[in-house]
Amino acid sequence: MFPDVTDSTGNIVQTDLQHISLAPGYYLVSYKVSAIFPSPNYMQVTPSYNGTSHLETGIYFATSANGSSATGSAFFIINAPASTVFSLTYSGSSDAREGEINLTFLKLNRGI
Repeated sequence: MFPDVTDSTGNIVQTDLQHISLAPGYYLVSYKVSAIFPSPNYMQVTPSYNGTSHLETGIYFATSANGSSATGSAFFIINAPASTVFSLTYSGSSDAREGEINLTFLKLNRGI
């Protein structure tokens, strides 16, 4: 992942290409994943934060034909009572090609 806009307050910091550090607080998270699979496949993307994976905010998509596209999106609020690291994990029956991820964080003006 590559940042388009960085957070000058330091609450949302990309620490490497796969991890985002979040300061304590509430965050609105939006993400969309799309990819093309050369053969039938499934795609599961699972967010992790507060030290655990969250299947309830993950996406799942199965394809049944060669050259099919798969896409999914989710919106949710994270309550981070302490600093946490956010990441997205992909699992599927094969690798995708020509994929894209859009990920947005908005820190909410709400006390912990």
